[in-house]
Amino acid sequence: MQIRNLKLAALIVSVLLSGCAQVAVPSAKNDPLTLPSITTTVTGERHTGKFVWHDLLTDDVASSRTFYAGVFGWTFETSGTYTQILNQGNLIGGMMHVRPAVESKAEAVWLPSMSVADLDKSMRYLKYKNAKVIKGPLEMEERGRGALISDPQGAQLVLLDAKNGDPKDVTPQIGDWLWNELWTNTPQKSYSFYKNLGGYDASKIKNNYRLLISKGKWRAGIRDISKEDLKARWVPAIRVSNLEETMTKVKALDGEVLVSPHKELVHGDVALIADNTGALVIIQRWEKGGEK
Repeated sequence: MQIRNLKLAALIVSVLLSGCAQVAVPSAKNDPLTLPSITTTVTGERHTGKFVWHDLLTDDVASSRTFYAGVFGWTFETSGTYTQILNQGNLIGGMMHVRPAVESKAEAVWLPSMSVADLDKSMRYLKYKNAKVIKGPLEMEERGRGALISDPQGAQLVLLDAKNGDPKDVTPQIGDWLWNELWTNTPQKSYSFYKNLGGYDASKIKNNYRLLISKGKWRAGIRDISKEDLKARWVPAIRVSNLEETMTKVKALDGEVLVSPHKELVHGDVALIADNTGALVIIQRWEKGGEK
């Protein structure tokens, strides 16, 4: 994802300044957390550094389901109190109900999960780099073993050792997750941190935007927001076929278009939206074989 000359100052709204700090998480460090597998079959594959799952943390799952079904055509299955998200019949993520802190309203947030080869080794690395382990490592039943962390700049994500392996590398379809980018005030420090954590063997800078690459595959991007008063965070992107139609649906379902397509932003192929509960998502029109 390469958003050229993005005017981040226009994004300074309350939703951008909220994170996962108000999200309810298991109270004991090693309590088991029952979550379903991220795959329907045992793949046995491991793609270290790949973002293999996304969970929407929201205090209104029903409303969120209505929004994402209407905008992207997603469908849902319930597993206990957990909601699984399917796109064109394929598992792509989940929704979890969370409670905001007393007398506060927490915006919803998409929390990505990154595959790691050795979770215990990653925990030692986090301590060495002064990153924060918010909860974990946790045994999550069929999902595997993971930990909720905050990187040294404050961006939050899950490190996951998936029990049944990672999803296979396939071309993202319309409605699938296309990309993940890190907004950070210290891009060089963030790159150093994630290079080792994600086991990336290469990177590439295009228009002041750094790509994280593993075995020839683009896995994520790093955007410099050092000139803006914004909080570090991971922002996911969804592939769409028609930006105008998608934005119309977003507005009709009480979402907001924060940054509209512009010819300087990947040739007008991207927009930034907030869903109906405040979670940030990039939407992008992308042709197979082209640059993300």
